[in-house]
Amino acid sequence: MLSALYGFWPGEVVPVSLDDDLLSRCHSLSEVTDELLSLYPQPSVWMGWSLGSQVAMGAAARQTGSVSSVITLGGFPRFVADDDWPTGMSAADFRAFCRGIRQDPDRYWLHFLLLMINGAIEERQERQKLKPWLESGPQVSRSLLASSLDWLVAQDQRDIWRSASVPVLHVLGGRDAVVRPWAEGRDAGIRGRTAVIPGMAHWPGGCSASDCWGAIQAFLSSEEVPVWAS
Repeated sequence: MLSALYGFWPGEVVPVSLDDDLLSRCHSLSEVTDELLSLYPQPSVWMGWSLGSQVAMGAAARQTGSVSSVITLGGFPRFVADDDWPTGMSAADFRAFCRGIRQDPDRYWLHFLLLMINGAIEERQERQKLKPWLESGPQVSRSLLASSLDWLVAQDQRDIWRSASVPVLHVLGGRDAVVRPWAEGRDAGIRGRTAVIPGMAHWPGGCSASDCWGAIQAFLSSEEVPVWAS
């Protein structure tokens, strides 16, 4: 789903998915982070989309030397809104979605995929690009999908995101219906660069991939980023 973002990466690329194989071995986001750090100890750029952004930022916070810089896509330090983080999803909406996933995972998985492109300036084209995943159904079993949703409630990484020790780029969709572009509001103060892609919804791998890649290239070629060939 993100291949358009790394197809021209000048080095080795290792895609990692939060699928059954990984989630069955890990019972928290912290365990996922530890697992990936053990598998990929060499210094490299870590890029995380959506919940993956918290994995990447959590790995950087461990300061093991494995993470040379971080790129987040549609990322968030906190997913569910509270009084101090109004740009998150409302608690009521999130509870309703969690109930739906547990009761009818196929239907609500489809609902989530459509929500990922909702509001995109090229929404019709995005739907065509997303078609293979719309037709394939959930890639994660019901119980593990529900567990990963519980992590979204529990995780609050605002302190980590405000004190990042490596160069960071946060790429946000200006039309994201899942994660509103917090960098433009009162929630600014997160350390690192931000790039808001005007016509992009939550999925960065469709029609907005080239704009995302442009922002990524500019970040990686900047003086603040160390050598990033791998």
